[in-house]
Amino acid sequence: MAAKLIPFPCKTGYPRDELEGLLRSWLSELSGNQELIDAVTSRMIKFVDTYANVWFEPVFDLPVPAGLTQQQADAMRAAIQKGVDETAMQVQNMVNKIIVERFFLEIDRYESQYDAKRHVTYHGKLQR
Repeated sequence: MAAKLIPFPCKTGYPRDELEGLLRSWLSELSGNQELIDAVTSRMIKFVDTYANVWFEPVFDLPVPAGLTQQQADAMRAAIQKGVDETAMQVQNMVNKIIVERFFLEIDRYESQYDAKRHVTYHGKLQR
């Protein structure tokens, strides 16, 4: 029996405009500071583009026994597809958690930088 390839979904990217709108909406609920909203949104889009927009494509080299019936082959294909789908879901959930953690880290980062900028420098020392 000739092996059949299991078609995996094609990479289509992510809806960047939707993500940006969602980030801006979340940030607007947290703060009315437009500079914070712009800075964090920009950094998050760059982060997602660089690290989180990676396509997961499992590769299998699965030997198929010669006497496999069509029913067995269909069952094997379904089991593999289910495993791949579950793995992809786990990876996606992990990436989503990383993105949310990064979101809050970027807010903290902005606030720390903003607080540092508010201090007046006098003779090379920060005045508090």
